[in-house]
Amino acid sequence: MEPSSPSIASVWDRLSCDLTELILSYLPLRSLICSSAVCRQWHDAAASSASRYHHRRRPWFFLFGLNNVVSRLDQSFGFDPETSSWYPLPPPHPDCFSGAGGFSFAASSCSRFAYSPLLSGGTHPNWRLTKPLTFPRCNPIVAVFDENRFVVVGGVRYIGGLVDLEDRLAVEIYDPVAEAWEVAPPLPVDFRSVGSSSQWLSAALLPKRKILYVFGTYSCHVAAFDLSRRVWTGGVGTLRPHGTLFASLLAGPDDSLLLAGLCSGEQEGGSGGAQPCFAIWAVDPEMMGQPRRIAVMPEDLLTGLFGIDDDDNRFASLRCVGTDGSVYVFNENPHKGYPACVCQIEGKKMDLCSWRLIPPLPGSVNRFHKTIAFCSPVPLGPVLRTAHL
Repeated sequence: MEPSSPSIASVWDRLSCDLTELILSYLPLRSLICSSAVCRQWHDAAASSASRYHHRRRPWFFLFGLNNVVSRLDQSFGFDPETSSWYPLPPPHPDCFSGAGGFSFAASSCSRFAYSPLLSGGTHPNWRLTKPLTFPRCNPIVAVFDENRFVVVGGVRYIGGLVDLEDRLAVEIYDPVAEAWEVAPPLPVDFRSVGSSSQWLSAALLPKRKILYVFGTYSCHVAAFDLSRRVWTGGVGTLRPHGTLFASLLAGPDDSLLLAGLCSGEQEGGSGGAQPCFAIWAVDPEMMGQPRRIAVMPEDLLTGLFGIDDDDNRFASLRCVGTDGSVYVFNENPHKGYPACVCQIEGKKMDLCSWRLIPPLPGSVNRFHKTIAFCSPVPLGPVLRTAHL
């Protein structure tokens, strides 16, 4: 560099704060973390950029694997869609059961939860315990709204080691600041017969509307909970496009709804013979009428999630998670190495849909007895303070 030429540092110093933050907003998370470590000025700019432009970042896909016999074989992975890279993470909490809204959740018992911001704390995540639930239960649906409040829906309650068939399907809302639970009207009784744990339910939170939709994976029942008024609205409906075998309800872009699931080869007119397909539909939150199909997974991608020697039950291990227009589909069968693909949905009419296969999990992957998968935005504030990716 010529002596008369301005140094890179002096050129950077001439940029306004707004322009600096805008430039940093285009960096992938790992690069942003490195930039924040350069100096105090860059750290403050990175933190401000993370807060100001958080909506630009696509949610990550997380896969936690638990081994019921040897806990040291537990593993955690996070997939960054901006760099199309997996990152090995610290081993999951042994009682981890879910993740949403920038947090992972673990059940220290049926009555108390622990929660931790995703990717924070480096090798020692910062777990915090909630106060005891009013209605203890296992494996509920958990969603995060208003940035820090948790709504817990359904779950399985045990009495004397047996499932309580008359469980009232409780709904509770936790405020971490006040450290208090608020009891809300229970999940409609229609869901009792189909199972109320997260194994049989999915949920989609629309933050602008402050509505949480709960959906039965196999029953296709759907109900809406108004988080502002703390009531279930509109009764229980059904969202089942023709031929649907199972599906998940997901949050789409800009406070929209998506339905993603496996369809049989049966056609509308009754003729069959075609191979099952994995489809995605757009759902109108206002009307909740007939979903509109917007995407179908390419056949080679669907075949790639399974082996050619798989039996007719191969689709039973298919799982789907997603939010904000990112739909991840993966095979939780351990001998397949947990392959996954993603569909990114964009456009005002959600007519721009692109599918791609996700790279294999990094390094040596252990055999898991249980997998916890979810899609969530990453809270960049805690990450910039403590994470080392």
